[in-house]
Amino acid sequence: MKKVLLLLLLLSTATQAQESAAIDNKKNEFRVDVLSALVWQKASFSYERFFGGAFSTGFNLNFSDSGKLNDDFERGYRNNVPKFEFNPYVRYQLSKGKTSFYFAEVFASYNGGDYKEIIRLVDNNLNGYYTTKKSAYSDFGLGGGLGYKLYIKEAFLVEFLAGFGSNLTNRDKSPDVISRVGFNLGYRF
Repeated sequence: MKKVLLLLLLLSTATQAQESAAIDNKKNEFRVDVLSALVWQKASFSYERFFGGAFSTGFNLNFSDSGKLNDDFERGYRNNVPKFEFNPYVRYQLSKGKTSFYFAEVFASYNGGDYKEIIRLVDNNLNGYYTTKKSAYSDFGLGGGLGYKLYIKEAFLVEFLAGFGSNLTNRDKSPDVISRVGFNLGYRF
């Protein structure tokens, strides 16, 4: 019985070592955010590059054309509507696992969209009236987040991410808070 248990332990250790070596050789990853597509009607794609050790870097690209957000914007329930976002990030692996681990990230955000404001104008007869003026905005922000990754067969992955930050340069037109919340499916190669 002891020999069988020892054999199983050795086989398990050898299999884990092979899995670690196999996933360490795969340095690139591509992901699609399913949560953003279903809930916010936003196309969100990510690429990540892994380095030796616990660090990786990558970027996320979002495009949004949500009917609900556009309708709220047109009806005056909100004064801005995000259209695009580019998020470069750096991640640090918090746990030691190769096929499942927690991570922390720091990200930047270049984002933009449409902005609407009510302005007062004066005509030639000095009569004042109010009108709506639409314009585009763009802003830069910083933030941080936490997440969890789980690899299946050292290639396919499921990722959960929650992160928040703040826009910094054009706060009168852009949203104050930027978020990176997602449920991603991807492939590591």
